[in-house]
Amino acid sequence: MSDSSYSVVISGDVVDGFDPAQVQRDFAQLFSIDDRVAERLFGQGNRVIKKNLDEDGVNRYLARLAQIGVVAFRRRQAPVVDDGTGRELNHSAATASIAGTGPEQATVQPTPDNQADAPGSEPTSAPQAAVVDSGLGNASAADDDGYDPFYRDSDNAQSTATQHVNGTPYPLSFHGQGREYFRIWIVNLLLTIATLGIYSAWAKVRNAQYFHGHTELAGSRFAYLAKPLTILKGRLIAVAVFVIYSLASEFNPMIGAAMALLFVIVLPWIVVRSLRFSRRMTAWRNIRFGFDGSVLDAAKAFILWPLVGFLTFGLLMPLALYKQMQFVINNTRFGTSRFTLKPCGKAFYLIYAKAMLIILVGVALMFGLTVVLPGLPPFVIAVAYFYLYVFVAVRTNNLLFNQTEIADAGVSFSSSWQDGSFFRLTLINGVLTLCTLGLYLPWALVRLAYYKAEHLELWAEQDLDHFVAAQEQEISALGEELGEVFDVEFGV
Repeated sequence: MSDSSYSVVISGDVVDGFDPAQVQRDFAQLFSIDDRVAERLFGQGNRVIKKNLDEDGVNRYLARLAQIGVVAFRRRQAPVVDDGTGRELNHSAATASIAGTGPEQATVQPTPDNQADAPGSEPTSAPQAAVVDSGLGNASAADDDGYDPFYRDSDNAQSTATQHVNGTPYPLSFHGQGREYFRIWIVNLLLTIATLGIYSAWAKVRNAQYFHGHTELAGSRFAYLAKPLTILKGRLIAVAVFVIYSLASEFNPMIGAAMALLFVIVLPWIVVRSLRFSRRMTAWRNIRFGFDGSVLDAAKAFILWPLVGFLTFGLLMPLALYKQMQFVINNTRFGTSRFTLKPCGKAFYLIYAKAMLIILVGVALMFGLTVVLPGLPPFVIAVAYFYLYVFVAVRTNNLLFNQTEIADAGVSFSSSWQDGSFFRLTLINGVLTLCTLGLYLPWALVRLAYYKAEHLELWAEQDLDHFVAAQEQEISALGEELGEVFDVEFGV
């Protein structure tokens, strides 16, 4: 009996957050086939695109397909045996001929990898969320019409696929524990209260150092390099500005309004300084991240585009959010290598358009149930709001990561959040945090960090050591702390 081998089967679906047309184009390019052939493949359900792979080979194919947004799964091929007549038989067919039964259908369960050990965490499937165990046995090398572009010349198909399935996947992993982080969190909380907030700068650094230091990529962990005193200085200035604004608004609303207008004017500067500081304080393998965005571009993304969204009664607000994400990503760099967000504005807008449909359905259900079950509408509102958050978070996260690359370094990303798993994670975290009056929050944050790491991979066409550190620049922490005090969140 020969060793076990596997087939790669595509289902015809795409991973949430990917643009179907773009996925088909990437698939056609990956296997050097015509776009029309790829479009036909995605319209025919399950189809085998590669046979006779060992476990390492099939995992490599599945990971590469997941990266471009193709939902695929592996199927164990029945072993081949010799029936004594000099020809080989499929093992399931041989079994059927002996026992007089139909052929077996063998499936293979994905092997969980990097399981989270946070309290209450759940086992996950294979690292690539696009890889699913379908349990189906109806995928074949050729459909009923006999059409199969991949196996008309199997040798050529194999060489072509091997040529294009290039690059090495580097999955992220998180090694923190809820109980361990709870000790840091509770000390930070108590000391911040005891010092009337002064210790909050040290608390912030300790929190960031914990999560950065327990996140690993390619055998190396991230580092957070900010100094508490630097943050404290900026924070004290920010608090002073906030106090002055509050007092001015109380005694003279006109002065308060003038200061609010001034804040809007300086907002782009705050955004740029905040992002420069936070990126520069993050490092991996002793190479710091950086941010090179200009104040003018920040003004367009955070003032002009939101104003356009407001003037269009919210219709263009998703586009404003997209412009902000584009500004942040396109101006972020690792050493001297810049991140780039490939154009995906249409797909980003459609996420929010579909979310609006969910809202409309929720409102319709609420009014419909008011007559039948008067006490149920608040529950419907809560469920609809919660699902809306999951729906948008999953798709925007996948879209932004999957469309981001470091082009000059041959680096791309594969994010595979899923509605079901993220819904369960968020629901459990929220319920337990409420039931424990906030004491479960450290475990909730650790579980979230596990989820983010387990559903993100970095793909590199060459060794990651080629990155070099760029010229460091002295950056003040003032911008970031102003952003925090005024409850403004920036970054991805």
